[in-house]
Amino acid sequence: QMDVVRICRAGVERGRDQGFDLIILDTGGRLHIDNELMDELVAVKAAVSPHEVLLVADAMTGQDAVTMAGQFDQKVGVTGVILTKVEGDARGGAVLSIRAATGKPIKFLGVGEKLDALEPFHPDRMASRILGMGDVLSLIEKAQESITREQAEEAQKRLTSNTFTLEDFRTQLGQMSRMGSFEQILGMLPGGQKLKHAMEGDKPEREIGRVVAVIDSMTPRERRDHTIINGSRKKRIARGSGTTVQDVNRLIKQFLSAKKLAKAMTGAGGRRQLAQLMRSM
Repeated sequence: QMDVVRICRAGVERGRDQGFDLIILDTGGRLHIDNELMDELVAVKAAVSPHEVLLVADAMTGQDAVTMAGQFDQKVGVTGVILTKVEGDARGGAVLSIRAATGKPIKFLGVGEKLDALEPFHPDRMASRILGMGDVLSLIEKAQESITREQAEEAQKRLTSNTFTLEDFRTQLGQMSRMGSFEQILGMLPGGQKLKHAMEGDKPEREIGRVVAVIDSMTPRERRDHTIINGSRKKRIARGSGTTVQDVNRLIKQFLSAKKLAKAMTGAGGRRQLAQLMRSM
């Protein structure tokens, strides 16, 4: 039979010997009603004396997550909580309930499945999301991580000088994808929850993938100048991207609309137009 305590102790000693300043012991999923596995956790904690004991809880389980957090805290003594699947919990009720039940802080939020989808918990930003006011600060931070100041200034220059091309459009779609899922980004915008409900059932990521495939099937010259894309070129692009001519036409229409809107926003009265758009959500 595997001696979990011995393995954890050996892992910590090896980490120290090799000079690591952070050692994480992942004890695996277990239920608070399983006394044997809970006793195992108590023994591991006594053997290695960790600085932190973090409970990973699923926000989608609602009241069950609250009950589990309370039981784990009583048995093991947690120092904080990592709450996952928060992107699917628009109201964030589990955050408030777990904090009230344990008195222990929420330290991180899991907002997706990728490695970078773990973010520090900010109570004021969560409160803003719960009230439907968005989380603009987190959105700005994600944008700064994905887009450099030079890239942003170059994009703005192209927009205002009317030299924005399909190549630029594709680059911006890629930058937006690096910021997280479309659902996450909408959740950070004021009024974004209403848009999420209105788009329920749609798959924005799939549509973005189709757009990228269409642009990738164009020649460099076509990406720089969409006006040369005639009927025969559209057929070739559709065949190369596994789409239809209608999809190509829709992309060009979307590109022209985005170009027009972006130019209006960066021009005189842009802030007023943006404010009107936010109020209409």
